[in-house]
Amino acid sequence: MTEANHENCCPLSAVDRRLQDAHRCWHDAERGYFDPEDFRVAIQAAIQTLRTVTFILQNNKRLFTNFDPWYELWQGRLRADPLMCWMVNARNKIEKQGDLEMHSFVRTEILASYYEEGPRMEVPATLFQCPAQLIANIPTEALRNHIFKDGILRIQRRWVENSLPDYELLDAAGIAYGKLAELVADAHKELGLQPPSTMHCDIDRTKGSDQRGGRLPCMIGHGDTRTLNVWLATGQRMEIEQKVVNFDRECAEQALEKYGLDPKEMYPTTDSTAEATLNSLFATAQKMFSVDCCHATIAFLLKGSYPVNMMQLDLQEHGEKYLVMRMLANEVIKCDADGVILVSEYWKACYDPNNPYRRAAEASDRQEYLGATLVTKTGDPVHLCAQIVRTGDDVTIGNTHMLRNQAQIAFAPIYAAWGREVPHAWIEVTKINDQCG
Repeated sequence: MTEANHENCCPLSAVDRRLQDAHRCWHDAERGYFDPEDFRVAIQAAIQTLRTVTFILQNNKRLFTNFDPWYELWQGRLRADPLMCWMVNARNKIEKQGDLEMHSFVRTEILASYYEEGPRMEVPATLFQCPAQLIANIPTEALRNHIFKDGILRIQRRWVENSLPDYELLDAAGIAYGKLAELVADAHKELGLQPPSTMHCDIDRTKGSDQRGGRLPCMIGHGDTRTLNVWLATGQRMEIEQKVVNFDRECAEQALEKYGLDPKEMYPTTDSTAEATLNSLFATAQKMFSVDCCHATIAFLLKGSYPVNMMQLDLQEHGEKYLVMRMLANEVIKCDADGVILVSEYWKACYDPNNPYRRAAEASDRQEYLGATLVTKTGDPVHLCAQIVRTGDDVTIGNTHMLRNQAQIAFAPIYAAWGREVPHAWIEVTKINDQCG
């Protein structure tokens, strides 16, 4: 439905329009992030606009047959939320007392793991001594060497308000938008109406809002645009290349000719499970490898059994994986994906307790594999692999082996995005078992 048609047909169009206004104000604040005055004006406008959504909804209570008990339940939920209470107080302060007391900070952290365990701190934006302080806090010599070799220093500009120290302000406004969007969607359902659609670039971004807490995809991972990533080994800025893989008729014809593939056979129709998709994609990967003798790292984001997004991940250094998997977790939230398949080549070697941070690629007894791993929101991981043997110019690939419920440490950020607890066995497995890299 177009915005014009919605205006004419929806009795709650005034509420919807105000929510859209808040979305625009949010993006104004995002664009003005590095200009203190622009950001101050835009973020306060976003907070004020969000607050008026409920005012306009209450002004339309005549449209409901049972408004008061329905709205009282929502009021209870919103009043029990500390962030939403802060939004009310912030709006009152802006309108009755003056500006919020905002401060710009730099958050600096070191990533050298798939887990959120690295040292981090926030300092005023005028201070940049924190990297040395962080490095001084690294506990052991072995870990220190690992971090200097593969670690990534992340420096992110953040606006924080005095009375809301645990939130970045733009993120706080995005979360508040999401909660009010859920209220507005429920109001439509209460009237027997379809919830309003949010369109962006001719794509309906409404689906998946439950997993995003009502937020729009543009409100997920927005901090990456104001983050500087530095590879500690060289001091050079690290840029992550991410390619969305699009298939059209021309690509399909080229694949058919080069690899003998039929795109229609890549996704099973009789066995509509995520594991069936894993099997089919791995068979396709083997055919492509047999022609190219190599395979790019490709992530497939699934909804049920069918891919909703595909991305080619161009990884140059090992440390990039820590960033890429976090970025992939953001995409999982944006797409409301409940499964991820990652296809790639990798090295495998026995764990060396005397060299705990050695990567498999550095081991003399390493073995090369083509693999595909499936993780889902509720099930156990499934991994398919086939050994690659290179003898001179000859390259062969062995039989496929299936491994279930193995530790898949790299997917820890995606588990976190789903709200799944990372199994303790995943954390301990590198101490007692093989390691891959």
